[in-house]
Amino acid sequence: SDLIAIHCATEAELAYAIAAIDEAGARKGDRIEHASVASDAFVGEIARLGLAVVSQPHFVSERGDEYRQAMDAAELPQLYRLRSFLNAGVTLAAGSDSAFGHWDAWASMSAAVSRRTRSGHLIGADEALTPEQALDCYLRDPEALQERRRVELGRVADLCLLDRGWTRARTDLRRELVRATFIAGAVVYSDSIQARERA
Repeated sequence: SDLIAIHCATEAELAYAIAAIDEAGARKGDRIEHASVASDAFVGEIARLGLAVVSQPHFVSERGDEYRQAMDAAELPQLYRLRSFLNAGVTLAAGSDSAFGHWDAWASMSAAVSRRTRSGHLIGADEALTPEQALDCYLRDPEALQERRRVELGRVADLCLLDRGWTRARTDLRRELVRATFIAGAVVYSDSIQARERA
C-alpha cells in the first residue's frame, strides 16, 4: 500500500494527523510535511510512530518577522523545529514548498544554521543545525527518506559541484558557490554554460 504524507502547518493539524496515523498504524516511510509548530509532546509522538519530517527551514528567514508579529512569544521556539527532531531520532529532510517558499536550498541550509529572520531576529536558537546536519537534510533519498544519497562509483549522478571544498563552503552557504548541478546524470546547470548564454 502507498505511504502517506500529511501537510501540517498548524499544531491542530499535527494533532489530527498523529491521531489518525496512530489509529491506522504507521508504516516506515510515512511522513509529516512542514510540522510547522510542534510541541515537545508532538516531537515525541512523531518519534514514537517512526514518522519522518520534511521541514522548510527557510521559512524562519523568509517569514520569521511576520511570525514574530502573528504568534505568541511562547510558540516561537516550537516553530520549524530541527534539532529537536534529530535529537529525538526522527528522520529529517528539507524541501522548498515552492512556489510558497523560495527554491534556493542553499539559503534554506543557511537559515537552518542561523535561525535568523531577514531583520536579524533569532527564532528558536536551540533548533539550529550544524552546516553538515543542514546539508544532510538535502541528501535524503526522496523515495526513502531514511536513506542518504551518496557519490559512489557506478551510481547515476545527483549532485552539485562547488567552486571550493566543503571546509570553506560550510561557513558560507550560498548558491553562488555552485559550479554545476547534475540530476539523474544530466547537467541541468553549469555556470560556464550560463555565462556563455549571457554573453
